[in-house]
Amino acid sequence: MKLGGVVGGTGQIIKETGRRRVLPTVALYIVAAWVTIQVADLAIDAKILRWQLRDVFVAAFLGFPVALIVSWFYDVTGRGLKRTPPSGADEAFDRSLRWKDYTLLASMALVWAVAVGVIHTPAPVDKSIAILPFENRGHDPQGADLAFGVRLDLHSQLEKLQDLKIIARESAETVNAELPVPEIARSLGVAYIMKGTVERVLDRVRISVILIDAETEQAWSSTYTEQLEVARLFDVRDQIAGEITTRLQAHLSPQELDRIGARPTGNLEAYQAYLLGQKRMERRTTGSLTDAIRNFEQAVELDPRFALAWVGLANSYYLHRLYTRSPEDEAHAKMEAALDRAFALDNHLAEAYAVRAILQLAKYDDWAAAERSLERALELNPNDANTHLWYGELLVDEGRVEEGLAHQNIALELDPLSPVVNLNFGMSLRGLGRFERAMSLFKAAVQFDPDFPGAYERIGEIYRYVYGQFDEAVVWQRKGVALDPEEPMGSLFLGFIYLDLGDAAEAERWFDRVRRLSPPGFPLATQVMEPLFILRGETDKALDVALATLAASPAERYTLGHVRSHDLREGRYAEARARYATTYPELLNNDAPEIHGWNYEVAIDLALVLIKTGEQERADLLLERSLEYIRTQPRLGSRGYGIKDVLIYALQGKDKAALAALRQAIDAGWRTNWWFYLEHDANLDSIRDEPEFQVMLEEIKADMAAQLERVRTMEVNGELAVIPQVD
Repeated sequence: MKLGGVVGGTGQIIKETGRRRVLPTVALYIVAAWVTIQVADLAIDAKILRWQLRDVFVAAFLGFPVALIVSWFYDVTGRGLKRTPPSGADEAFDRSLRWKDYTLLASMALVWAVAVGVIHTPAPVDKSIAILPFENRGHDPQGADLAFGVRLDLHSQLEKLQDLKIIARESAETVNAELPVPEIARSLGVAYIMKGTVERVLDRVRISVILIDAETEQAWSSTYTEQLEVARLFDVRDQIAGEITTRLQAHLSPQELDRIGARPTGNLEAYQAYLLGQKRMERRTTGSLTDAIRNFEQAVELDPRFALAWVGLANSYYLHRLYTRSPEDEAHAKMEAALDRAFALDNHLAEAYAVRAILQLAKYDDWAAAERSLERALELNPNDANTHLWYGELLVDEGRVEEGLAHQNIALELDPLSPVVNLNFGMSLRGLGRFERAMSLFKAAVQFDPDFPGAYERIGEIYRYVYGQFDEAVVWQRKGVALDPEEPMGSLFLGFIYLDLGDAAEAERWFDRVRRLSPPGFPLATQVMEPLFILRGETDKALDVALATLAASPAERYTLGHVRSHDLREGRYAEARARYATTYPELLNNDAPEIHGWNYEVAIDLALVLIKTGEQERADLLLERSLEYIRTQPRLGSRGYGIKDVLIYALQGKDKAALAALRQAIDAGWRTNWWFYLEHDANLDSIRDEPEFQVMLEEIKADMAAQLERVRTMEVNGELAVIPQVD
């Protein structure tokens, strides 16, 4: 046998083994491997991290032959690892051995690099969880609210952790908990499902939870029995959260540890009032939002230091104003005061930063500050779907479209079955002209919550603004109004639909309903009479309403355009120009006026005034820049430019281009406000008598008459949703 330059029998090999001190080295390795395995067994929970312990054994096994071979060729000395001198080897042989030395060293390094890499770089774990609604197992009716609260608080804490993906509560609430766990997990896109039960008996509560691996269906469960005290409930929450983070190997920063251990209140009654406020606010109806304000006010009265309740109160003030159209200044003042109290108590609440961003946009129009607030909210709570949704909306509106849609996609991943997320994501896509995808999200919202009025109204808007199917729009819009009959905006939209259908009497009925539902001073309650009077041919009454509107809101662009048309027909060119000079001076005084979504319609109307006053060059500049802007926008949709290109071409004297664009718009489905533009807008005076124009006008009139007849037939047949009367 020949090995490493040694030739001889068994005795010689034994002698050489002793000379090279192989046996002590092997013994030392065995002892070290045994100690390593014992330490690993104590440190690793084999039930959860069984793959790690297995790999420690594998690494120890692979290391043994490496240690044996290395010990033959090398000695451990006080000066480090030294090659053992060969016995009787000549210089040539010693040189030939060096290649093998290096090979053995490389092999040893490779094996241990792999072993150490396996042990210290664990395979990625899917740390996504959906927490299903906790079941009330007791006979106490208040147990249902308690079950809601335990789950809400646990969810709120876990979603603050960067290393976990927590599906939003709203999505988890829509699935059938009786379905097999793997099916539930697939529908929500998660790896783990948590279920729970709460049983309240007098002054004690029993909370049971089970965490299920959707792939293996292995489960961890635990039960906690405590006194019904808010501090004890938070203790249970912390224990459950700790178990989850441990079993999913979640890495927590010191800041996250502090946040998930926070105690929002020590008052059980205040906590229960807060939970009721959250439930009411999530319903998103006029009545439920009124109740939510009452619940949050009770919570902060019981515990003035309850920061989260102050945030809930601020948010409910905003939503209530949005749905009821109550006075804006009053709502914003209340909202700001509540937020100030929340931040004074705790300036590390993600919810507070998110709601403050809404206020910064609504009251101060401060987009930069709102963006900073939303970024801070996501730092504190990276799993909040609504914050991703709002941030995405802000970015889309700023023109950072793909970045914004990415955040809204994250919101949809976190809350895939939420009607609110689907609805708002759809509204962003609708504004970008992606109507089919928007419609699918709106219909998904209806599927997830058939009692969600906003989804029906947005579907109605697609039929109205995109497809030009006003009869179908009436069907969906009435469903939305029936679900929230006290909200004025749904009735307002129905009134406008009937204006386009040419039914002035029905439009007036809906506008009258808007006036009865609206709070005092709501401007739209009176402004809507202006287009109604125009449709009826009552021009003097329309002008009176328009002038009153401009006295209160001088920059109201639609009304400004109506008054401008009247001034031009009366030859009052200077007066018309003066109105724009006061309200939109940047369009007149800037050599390079910026045209955007809020002023391009004003610029077109102003251009006709400038043509009349002899300022053709400035008029041409405004028209060309407006045309450049609308070429980047969709024609259809609630934010679409409609037939503004037709107006521009007509004012530029390009009659053929104007008529061709009008034909294109009609064929695409444009119908909104057709009667005003085609019959009354002064911008089209130059082409209104063209035969081709008259043919298209008659075509739309016939279409609207046919659609109105279908609506009346559906009403007679009882196919339309019944709307409750209001006082």
